[in-house]
Amino acid sequence: MSFLNNIFGTKSETDFSVLQTDVHSHFLPGLDDGCKTFEESMSLLKGMHQAGFKNIVCTPHIQAVHYQNSREIIMPVFEQLQLLVEKEVPSLTLSVAAEYLLDEGFEEHLKNGLLTFGKEKYVLTELSYFTPYPRYRNLLQEIQMKGFKPILAHPERYGYWVKHNEPIEELHGAGVLLQVNIPSLTGYYGSEVRKRAFGLVEKGLISLAGSDVHNANYLQSVIGGLQQRSVVKILQKNRFLNGEL
Repeated sequence: MSFLNNIFGTKSETDFSVLQTDVHSHFLPGLDDGCKTFEESMSLLKGMHQAGFKNIVCTPHIQAVHYQNSREIIMPVFEQLQLLVEKEVPSLTLSVAAEYLLDEGFEEHLKNGLLTFGKEKYVLTELSYFTPYPRYRNLLQEIQMKGFKPILAHPERYGYWVKHNEPIEELHGAGVLLQVNIPSLTGYYGSEVRKRAFGLVEKGLISLAGSDVHNANYLQSVIGGLQQRSVVKILQKNRFLNGEL
């Protein structure tokens, strides 16, 4: 019996194969607030694969304060997990990048070289949930000037933008790709975030979707979306660029 059957009894007729690639996840164990062990990582990755994902980009946090990760720290963990995936889920492709907080330490990472994914050299970034870093626009522009393609993760979750879309529209117009969290669409963070996520998608401001899976609760929320008509409808409309990566 599949992971989907274990949770819901019957498998949905729709899955995440239309997305193919998950561009935002925390499966690398012991590096941030995501998975803690390789066993947990493998269990969740198998669930993602059964839900239809074919490619997973591992994006551990890199921050100046809480998660001081680097290429040297991340790569050995990724390589070990990749070996396990090749052995146990050979049809699932794993790659690695990072989720960079735009903060006072980001420019040093930009100077030393960023972890990117895809032919376009995508760079996943995020902002503080409390207040955006004052120079975040400049940093996103510097990413572009270096020849990378910036992605801003989960704009629907930044409370300081709840009442107005102008900053999001400006970033979209400047060529910054915006990524919605699938758990936002399924209601994992509450009804207000869900409403905002759908609103941004309907306005055409969102280009990518990501699971942002940290643990089994996140995964259940992602898979639970396959039982929600509104989420399935968005998937069937193929509103996201994940499948083109």
